[in-house]
Amino acid sequence: MANQNQPANTAAVVPAATLHLGRYQADIDAKLQEFNVKNFTEGFWNKEASLWVQDAQAQQNLRSFMGWLRVAETMLEAVPEIEQFVQEAKQAGFKHVVVMGMGGSTMAPIVFKSSFEQGPNGLPMSVLDTTDPGTVRQIEESVPLADTLFIVASKSGTTAEPLAFGDYFYDRVRQLKGDKVGENFVAITDPGSKFVEQATREGYRRIFLNFAEVGGRFSALSYFGLVPAALYGINIREVLERSVAMMQACGSNGPVEQNPGLELGVALGVLAQQGRDKLTLIVPESLSDLGLWLEQLIAESTGKEGKGILPVAGEPAGEPELYGHDRVFVYVGYRNQPDQENRQKLERLEQAGHPVITILMNDPLDLGQEFFRWEVATAVASAVLEINPFDQPNVQESKTATDRLMKVVQEQGKLPQTEEPKVQEQGVTYYTKVSGGNAAELLKAFFGQAKAGDFLNIQAYLTETPGLNESLQQLRAQVQQQHHIATTSGYGPRFLHSTGQYHKGGPDTGLFIQFTVDHPQDLQLPGRSYTFGTFKNAQAQGDLEALQNYNRRTLRIHLGNDAEQGLHTVLAALGAAK
Repeated sequence: MANQNQPANTAAVVPAATLHLGRYQADIDAKLQEFNVKNFTEGFWNKEASLWVQDAQAQQNLRSFMGWLRVAETMLEAVPEIEQFVQEAKQAGFKHVVVMGMGGSTMAPIVFKSSFEQGPNGLPMSVLDTTDPGTVRQIEESVPLADTLFIVASKSGTTAEPLAFGDYFYDRVRQLKGDKVGENFVAITDPGSKFVEQATREGYRRIFLNFAEVGGRFSALSYFGLVPAALYGINIREVLERSVAMMQACGSNGPVEQNPGLELGVALGVLAQQGRDKLTLIVPESLSDLGLWLEQLIAESTGKEGKGILPVAGEPAGEPELYGHDRVFVYVGYRNQPDQENRQKLERLEQAGHPVITILMNDPLDLGQEFFRWEVATAVASAVLEINPFDQPNVQESKTATDRLMKVVQEQGKLPQTEEPKVQEQGVTYYTKVSGGNAAELLKAFFGQAKAGDFLNIQAYLTETPGLNESLQQLRAQVQQQHHIATTSGYGPRFLHSTGQYHKGGPDTGLFIQFTVDHPQDLQLPGRSYTFGTFKNAQAQGDLEALQNYNRRTLRIHLGNDAEQGLHTVLAALGAAK
């Protein structure tokens, strides 16, 4: 990890983006000129919704979610309050922090934790953003429950997963501390949410009220990102001051000669219109989780009305012959870290005619600036695509399907079985519309549907382990080499609050493989008639049904009771399917 303790005089330096756009440069320059002629930057800061949509009701809704524009300035005023809270938490004897939420409530804390070293005055931090019982159990067994501060983060206060996490650990801590259980819990939510009532009733130590006009995926620089960051020991004042510098570079205080957010956003929007809609992120290992945050921001903002930009994160940089003509490569790294192998590959990709964008930060404290640059760029790209970047019309479909399935569980005691397997082989079961005499034939038929410009999405409803990560990367590499399509991968149900919008609302170019597994060591949810495992299975089944309602190409593979062994079996079958 890079050292976060840099001199304060770097605060005014805005990391430059180098855009090598090749034959697309003229069209991008023309769109930039068009936006500048109509004073796009001024209208942007004035929240002129007509820059994106023309319907009056849609414009009103859009404006109501643009509070993120100046949230960094607002949060600078809140720094003393947050720092005082951190001091109180340490004085109370807390030894660990667990942030519990989904989507925008947890993505920024994940990035902060993996990109920074824990500060000398910080507390160790874990993040829980999955209903997977194995992961919940891992966290429960790895922290000192009575001395752990649990942050339940939910913008709406109604999101099922963080409420379930909160209830589970509240019950566990109550068994240790009785009536004093509430002092271990903190809420971050919007004013007026139902969760405020629950947290008050249960005696939570603190309730941080965020801002209703700041959407979840645009909330990195609000209480959702900054309270966990401060507890981890990060200098949030410096993060915010640098973010304000990027705001000013993007025109917050008046006209600017070059607007880094506008330039990046116009480039991405025009490239997407011309078929370069797979934004492929290449980063050094120390920034490996930045892709999780960018995935949600870009996919959920742009993936609608059959359009969108697909972020491709975690796919190793390869040689030019691996890629189709649907890519734009973005490298985010550090000036003082050579990362020679990645940069040499990017040079070869650029020489082969692929657009390549490079952003070099000074140190991790620049992440706040980059959060803001990318938020602006995403909103601008959406204006190029003529869509509303602040809604997520298709996310609710999976939630609705899950709710319906959970009612069946409560009434009948189990999930309904809706599919018949096509192949069962070596303990692994395959469910899909295509057919094959064995697993290799079925996989060959499934991937035979792939064409240029398509992508593979792997949906792993599994307990994340290093071994599984390695096997999933191997699966991506095999598919990329055999079929030359982009590959994306996410653990469920995390991605439902992230790229799930793009999967259903974006273009019909995806092939979706969903991995599920048995839960022999399940965990009962207190006050509910079901377990974490059943909840997770319902989420998987609900999203699969939502995808199938859009006639997406899907394959569910049930790995039995040993996910790693099952995945090795699938990889062997894929190797035989050439």
